[in-house]
Order: sequence, then structure tokens, then C-alpha cells
Amino acid sequence: MSITESQDLPPSGKPPAAISWMTKLVSDDEAGEPLIVTGTVYAPDGKKPLEGVVMYVYQTDASGVYNRTDRSWQRPRLRGWVKTDAGGRYEIHTIKPGSYPGSKNPAHIHATVTLPGGVERWIDEFLFDGDPFLSEMDRAQANEGDFSNVMRIHRGVDGILRCVRNIKLNAK
Repeated sequence: MSITESQDLPPSGKPPAAISWMTKLVSDDEAGEPLIVTGTVYAPDGKKPLEGVVMYVYQTDASGVYNRTDRSWQRPRLRGWVKTDAGGRYEIHTIKPGSYPGSKNPAHIHATVTLPGGVERWIDEFLFDGDPFLSEMDRAQANEGDFSNVMRIHRGVDGILRCVRNIKLNAK
């Protein structure tokens, strides 16, 4: 997983004053399958967890739209912030997003990270193993091990879908 400098970050605005290492993007009555994404953000060595990395995430709802009013990705309805804890961990409670209506784009979650010092960057979309719209390149990335952006989904004993997305930040 690598991150790149952004030319055009989403209008995420300013993060709230207090950000937890856990966030909930959806209300309890949101349509769709509940999903919990957990992970750890690491330094370029892939071993040292990074504390204090702020992540802004946004996604479509289960029907594949960002905003029911104008369907614009620029005003996503399901969005939130997390800030890695002392162990570099984060946790996102949401639903499994849908693919864009009428498209062959895989379901995904968008994210940017803000590094200590204020540099904001896109990271690769969070994708889901088994999605019929994954490209061959996406499927190849699924084999990249711990830092793949293609997440394997399993159902926990509580019936909730769960997946892990570990992120290794590059040196740039």
C-alpha cells in the first residue's frame, strides 16, 4: 500500500477538535450490512505503529450513492474521522458500501490521511475481496499480504461483517 500526494482532496473540512480512534459512520437504522473495519497505520518500515495519524473516510450507502439529494461525492452522507491511538490502531463502524448504480466499479471506501505536521494525502481505496467488479490489478494487490487495500471479509460470531486494513505510509 502506498500513498500519494493529492492534487484534489475531497472537501473534508476541518476535523473536529476531539477525534477518537473509533468512529461510527452510520445510524443504527441505516440500510445495509453492518461492517467493522479495523487496522493499524505503520511507518515506512512496516513495523512501527504511528500514533496521531488522522484519517477522513467517506463512502456510498448500500445503494451505491454518496448523497441521496444530488448523489455528489463532494457531499457524502456517510463520512467520519478517526485518529490512530498509541498503538497506531483505528476502527470504523459502518455498512458495506454499494457499487455506483449502473456501473462496474467495485464497492469501496475512500480515505485521506493527515500526517503529524499537517500533510494530507489520499490513500488507496478500501476494496473488498470477492467483489465481482475488482480488476485484475486489484486482484493481484489482494495477494500483497498485510498491507493490501483489498480486504478479506469475514462474519464475526456476532454476525457483523469484519475486515482489516493495515496501512504502511511511505517516506514522502
